[in-house]
Amino acid sequence: MFNEVADMLVFAAVGRTGSVTRAGKALGLPKSTVSRRLAALEERLGSQLLVRSARTLIPTDAGRALLERCEHLADEVDDTLAFASELTDQPTGTLRVTMPPDFGSLILPGAVASFTARYPRISLFLDESQRYVDLATERFDIALRSGELADSSLVARRLMTVTHGVFASPAYLARMPAPQTPADLAEHRFILLEGRVRFDHFQLHNEQRRAQVALTGPLTVTASSLQLALAYAGVGAIVYGQRFCEEAVRAGRLVHVLPGWSTAPAPIWIVTPSRRLLPRKTMLFIEHLLSELGDAPPPHT
Repeated sequence: MFNEVADMLVFAAVGRTGSVTRAGKALGLPKSTVSRRLAALEERLGSQLLVRSARTLIPTDAGRALLERCEHLADEVDDTLAFASELTDQPTGTLRVTMPPDFGSLILPGAVASFTARYPRISLFLDESQRYVDLATERFDIALRSGELADSSLVARRLMTVTHGVFASPAYLARMPAPQTPADLAEHRFILLEGRVRFDHFQLHNEQRRAQVALTGPLTVTASSLQLALAYAGVGAIVYGQRFCEEAVRAGRLVHVLPGWSTAPAPIWIVTPSRRLLPRKTMLFIEHLLSELGDAPPPHT
């Protein structure tokens, strides 16, 4: 049994790296040992698992079918070893976290500062990306995502909910009369955000009342930090997360327009790959985020 499992782990490394040499370096084994273990697995199964192209090793049909299971096995072994090594020692390792653009600057600075102070041997790699990152294939530990989740194979916990309101600078409102109703927003110039979610058509809520809103404006940006900076400069009004504008409103840099109206609450999720056992570093970071930032932490179902 031990040899069979070891051969499957070797095969997973070769399949991931596309090279016997690189797999040996990753496993700390001589190239000859990797080749011998791979040959033993193929002989045991009675099937060729890999074929050589010009520069890499490519799985056969049988190899692809087996490789997926062997990669899951390798992930479980990695996670179990990481968990076991951290039971008595201070947790270590690199934690890879992906999120949409500007999530880090809006949500994470305080929580990250306190986490790194508490766990100095855990390194954080924070990736802000407009694209949808595949946690399993790109080897990320955690994703922060907003809205409804389409991928049911992932495990998610609600971190917080965010409602969006309408904000503008005093300089902008000195030029344009402040809207009194949602219908008045059609006469205003907005800085629009283009991304995974685009706020140019949406519904505002005020207790039991609803209003459909369509916005127009001279500028469309892809980063909410730029959207906010342009609003400070008086270029136009913005639809923005209310909790992220509270300080600017208190400082007089922004005015909350139509304060009784907001979008429906939108969840922000902590998402992890569907694994039975998470490394301790991942569990600690999730618990820390929920403690520092969470306002509604029940699991997603």
